[in-house]
Amino acid sequence: MPVRLWIAGSKDSHLAHTLDVSNHGVKFGGYRGEFKVGDKIEVLYRHKHAQVRVAWITAPEGSSEKQIGAEFLEPEKQVWGVEFPEQTDEYELSLASRLSIAKRIESKAV
Repeated sequence: MPVRLWIAGSKDSHLAHTLDVSNHGVKFGGYRGEFKVGDKIEVLYRHKHAQVRVAWITAPEGSSEKQIGAEFLEPEKQVWGVEFPEQTDEYELSLASRLSIAKRIESKAV
């Protein structure tokens, strides 16, 4: 989805597009500006605004376009017009599995 991005408080905006979206964050592609990790940026999509914080930035090899991962600062806002089903984060699932295994090992050792 096409979006417009700018640093909060700035008037200079840049075009980008979404690659991946969820209730908690977004991955943008096609960005050519100069954001830094930690920057608070404004997102405009179909006349709806949201604030996000840049979590990571990468530039695919051989491309002048960057990809940006960002977390929503107001996750309750429905910018995209779609509510996504809640899913367990892979990291949280992995951590929960390891804790469960550790507890079983511990209980057998007693």
